Amino acid sequence: MKKWLKQTKNEKGLTLVELLAVVVILGIIAAIAVPSISGIIENSKKDAAISNAQQVLSAARLYAASGGDTDDDFNFTESTESSTEEERTGIAEYHEPITNPWGEADSGVEYTISFTGTVPAIIIEFPDGKCDIGNDGAQTATDLSQKGRDACNE
Repeated sequence: MKKWLKQTKNEKGLTLVELLAVVVILGIIAAIAVPSISGIIENSKKDAAISNAQQVLSAARLYAASGGDTDDDFNFTESTESSTEEERTGIAEYHEPITNPWGEADSGVEYTISFTGTVPAIIIEFPDGKCDIGNDGAQTATDLSQKGRDACNE
């Protein structure tokens, strides 16, 4: 019994092998988690871009319902200079300024709205080609809903 008591008194911490095992396990967990998290963040940015496009399409439908001109395409570039209400015309008057999900504040998001009757379709380009919606033709709200984040860079 005395030997057992002596052994427990001398063990005050973890051995080096035990600490190394913990560090290796934490490293494996980090190696698995970091790529997954970065993919989730990129997907959420693409979702925000799709949401921006749907917001503009809703504004275009409101513009058409208000008697706006649907015969010509509407081109607009969002920038810090065009964010004042006096400089926003046409469809841009009907929605808030588009924010770039990738965070480049001064870079412009460009979009073009075309109408088939009163149904709007959009082509939208975010800076650096991170998400270009409508490369294969203008996308309607239905197209965006069906494709989801896959509509980016199609």
